[in-house]
Parts: sequence; C-alpha cells; structure tokens
Amino acid sequence: MAGVFIETMNIDITPLDRWIVTRTASRFPGEPTTGITTQLEAYQLWMLKKTLTLAREKSPFYRNHLKGINLEDLRSVQDIRQLPFVFARDLADHGLQMLCVSQGEIARVTTLQTSGTTARPKRIFFTQHDMENTAEFFTRGMATLVKPGQRVMVLMPGPNFGSVGERVKTGLSQMGCSTLVNGFVDNPGSVVKKIAAFRADCIIGLPVQVLSLARSSRATAHGSSISTNRIKSVLLTGDYVPLSIIRAIKEIWHCPVFIHYGMTETGLGGGVECRAQRGCHLREADLFFEIIDENGYPLPLGQVGEVTVTTLTRTGMPLIRYRTGDRACFLEDLCPCGSRLKRLDRVRGRSVVRLGSQEIRLDEMDEAVFKLDNMVDFQVTLVEATVATAGIHLLNVEFWSIPDKVQGLERKIEQALYKIPAIRHLMDQGELTINSIFASNAKLFSRPIKRSIKQERIKKKINV
Repeated sequence: MAGVFIETMNIDITPLDRWIVTRTASRFPGEPTTGITTQLEAYQLWMLKKTLTLAREKSPFYRNHLKGINLEDLRSVQDIRQLPFVFARDLADHGLQMLCVSQGEIARVTTLQTSGTTARPKRIFFTQHDMENTAEFFTRGMATLVKPGQRVMVLMPGPNFGSVGERVKTGLSQMGCSTLVNGFVDNPGSVVKKIAAFRADCIIGLPVQVLSLARSSRATAHGSSISTNRIKSVLLTGDYVPLSIIRAIKEIWHCPVFIHYGMTETGLGGGVECRAQRGCHLREADLFFEIIDENGYPLPLGQVGEVTVTTLTRTGMPLIRYRTGDRACFLEDLCPCGSRLKRLDRVRGRSVVRLGSQEIRLDEMDEAVFKLDNMVDFQVTLVEATVATAGIHLLNVEFWSIPDKVQGLERKIEQALYKIPAIRHLMDQGELTINSIFASNAKLFSRPIKRSIKQERIKKKINV
C-alpha cells in the first residue's frame, strides 16, 4: 500500500531539476550535436572536453595519463568509456601533480586516510570557485527538506571554510534558514538537549549518530524536552544508510528521512532525494556518474556496480573517471516527482570479507542488528585464528546501547547474526564461531569514521 500511496501523491519536482536546466542552458547556449538527444547530454560533453583540455594543459599527471586521447573521438558523453580510470592511489601518490592551478589559488585542502594504516593519505584540493559550486548545490538540494525560516542542526565538522558544516550553513543561509553546526555527536544526551534548546526543525548527520539521538530522546528523561513532531525532517549523509536505521528514526520522530550521496572527492555534494524518496537525484551539471562492472565496463540501469565519477566544473583538481569504491545502481523507472535526472539507488556498504564461497557483509549485519531496540552502534572484528593445527574464524562484536538498556542484548545480537544466511552457513559448517559479544567500555563515537569490519590474525594456538 505504501508504494501505491507514493505513486498517487502530488509530489513537487526536485528543485535540482530547474537549477540544472537553467545552468546547462545558460552555460551552453548551443544546440545539441548529432546523436545527442538532450541539452543536458550536449552540455556534459562540452564540459567534459573543456575539463580534458584543462587537465592536459595544466596538470603534469593528466598530461601523461591522457596521452593519446583525441577529443574528436568523443562524439557523445557515453564515449567517456574511452578514457582511463583514476584510482584512490593516484590521489595519494600524485595529488599535487593533478592540480590545474597554482597552489596559491587553492582555498581548501582535505586530507583523507586511505585503507590500511600505512597507506599514504589522499589529499583533495579545491579552489574558491569549487567551494561556491558546493554551497549552491546545498542551497538547491536542501529546499526539498526545509523551508525559509526553519532551523537546521548540522552534526558534521565545521566551522572552517570548506568544511561540510560550513558549506551547508552557507547554502542554507541563502535560503533564509538558521543553522547550528554542532560537529560530530560525542554525547547523545547532551546533543539532544542542544536540539531542544535550538528548536531544530531538521537534523543532518551520520546515520548511526542520528539513530543514537532518536533513541536517546525516546529512552531518557531529557527526551521529553523535544516536543512531539518537533523534528520535521532528517538528512542522513557521510556513510551508507541501512534501511533499519531509516525505519527506526521515522518510528521515533514521525518525520521523513532523506538520503544524501556525496564524498569529499565529489566536492562534498553529489545527490539528494526528493520528496518521493526514490533515490538520489544527481548533481549532473557538475558531475557525470557511471556505474561499471568489475572489468570497468558500463552497466545498464538497474544493475549494481561501482560508482565512478567525473567532475565537469572543477577547476582546482579535476577527477576524470574516478573509481569511488561505492556500489549502487541507477534506477530504471521515472521518479514520481517527474524529474528525468538520473537517480542513484541507496549505496551498498563496501565492507565485505569473503570466506570460501560466502561473503560476510557489514550492511547485512547492520540491517539485522540495528532493528534491535536500544542499539546505538557496534563494531565487528573478524579474527583468523589457529586452533591446534586447524584454522578457524572468530566473530567478535563490541556494542554500545542506550544507558541502562544492555540486559539481554548479547543474546539478541547473537540470534540476529545467526539469521543471516552466510553467517549461518559458515557456523553450521564449523568455519565460523561467534566468539564474543560484549558491551563496550570505550567512549561512544570516539572515532567517527566510516564503519567497517575489522580483521585480525592470531598465529599462535588459542582456546575457544
């Protein structure tokens, strides 16, 4: 019934639609060329060629990376598949060589740690112009969630120029909204009090952290200071979003929960859901997205693959066919809001460990464990151990709950994990053991990073 109800609702078209139409028409006044069916595709091809020309002329990295590429061979934006990919390691190894401006023209540098503790970090560079484009996207995209005069609490880093919190605040100020950039959640109880004191209408933050606020506001005395239906909307960003978290927040706060897709590499903003909540409408005037298979070939609508992005308006450090590592698909059907912009389905979690023929996936564990009342966060560690002369894998789960609501959760977590087919198969075959489930004594959200399955190896004999 819910699906039918959404289809028959009178849903306003995403505000990104008119914004992108206006931008593409004003910046590309020419007519679409032969074989190109839309003004947007013509604009994207035009901007792609401008980006390639800039990159080859100004960047030592791209001068070599794009050697032999003939721009005349690019007759449609789909011909982008002729170009080589850029990987995270390229950003780590050749970041400065990818610049197309002098370092004096860089207004913001963001350093990101790549996977592995010894790997060289990635550094992403932005000009003032790049940052202004991001704020403009937030102005347009946030119009779906909030109205002028409303109050928005941002649970992301700030207030330095170029931080996500500062860019969101700048974008919302152009809408006439009041914005408080709180930073990441460190203590859910104290942040709930801040929300009440600020009288926030909208909350923006990491999925797990916003879940902790919703459950804290319901379970403790200070929750009564947030009046019923106080929160009008929630935007989850910064990590993939489990459905179980969306459902829990909706149930507690009785408000729509939207998803934003973006990362530092996309210039923070990438796409956001409209009121239909059927996938993220993408920022197609600034970014060109592809979904590719494991061999790098484009996939049709509806098939899940790796998200790859090309920046079309970035002047400081363009990214051309950058492989993000995220997995998702483009949705096939027309959005109920009426927009024909591409929509990205909910991103799948990328933390996966393969054991034999089975995959242990963090996103599957999230769906199972976050359904449990009073759960706030958990960390999974997979240990490859030696028992006598045989190898076995041990699953350890450290979890955080609402204070004084720990009793019985260990057993419930174990039962929830065993219901996951891959885990049940491995346990029944004797290849995996749930070794330890315990309430953590560590500070909640002490390291607000993207969640993943930790892996350890113990070579000595142990007792299980």
